[in-house]
Amino acid sequence: MITRRPILSAALITLAWHVVLFALAEATASLHPPWFPDLGATLVNLGAAAVPIGLILWLGWTRSAGLIWRGPDRSWWLLTPLVLMAVSYSLDGVAGTARELLSAAVLYTVLGISEEALSRGLVQRVLAVLGPVRAAVGVALLFGAGHTLSGIWFSRPVDDTVFLTINSAAFGFACAALRWHLKTIWPLVGVHALGDFLQILSPGNLPFGVRVAYLLGFIGYGWWLLRRLPENATDLTGVTSKTSPTD
Repeated sequence: MITRRPILSAALITLAWHVVLFALAEATASLHPPWFPDLGATLVNLGAAAVPIGLILWLGWTRSAGLIWRGPDRSWWLLTPLVLMAVSYSLDGVAGTARELLSAAVLYTVLGISEEALSRGLVQRVLAVLGPVRAAVGVALLFGAGHTLSGIWFSRPVDDTVFLTINSAAFGFACAALRWHLKTIWPLVGVHALGDFLQILSPGNLPFGVRVAYLLGFIGYGWWLLRRLPENATDLTGVTSKTSPTD
């Protein structure tokens, strides 16, 4: 089914990840010990990460889904714009005690692993049969839709949910394009975790106009990266248009 109906499969995998996430969130909502304030949220994301990582291992896709570590090379310079954007979120500094900051760092690292293993790992591997451009668009749309589900489930304000959905889709598009170049999800995990940590722990927020500019920048940069790919871009992950279920 995964190879015959990649779009449906990717959507169902994304939905399954969120079902696990929401179920675990309900079960661990009260876990906020003083020694690890983000314990509950960290356990939630660890549990959710088991969905894509478990499927990747079961299908034997560790290489083609980018789960294998690859040492830094020149392609890592392509991360620079996203790193600079992430760092800019901390212009007002970060707030919290040393214990709170350490707890948050662990949480957002686990969150980065969970979301990247899902979206730029498993989902992108499933959609790779559509070609690099359509796969990147599909990854972006599902990543944004997932944030819509989270906004609804956790009763976030509608305007915040709408902006977060669009921004997440744009960020997901840039990360999906980068994924073809990097051949691994791990540098994306680092950028993702850094951005979440600095943005959420910062006592201030960037002006709305700057955030919109970043959103457009994600889309433009993703498109530029896709245009720089060779014609056989999906071969970067060992996937061809008529792929078999294994590497």
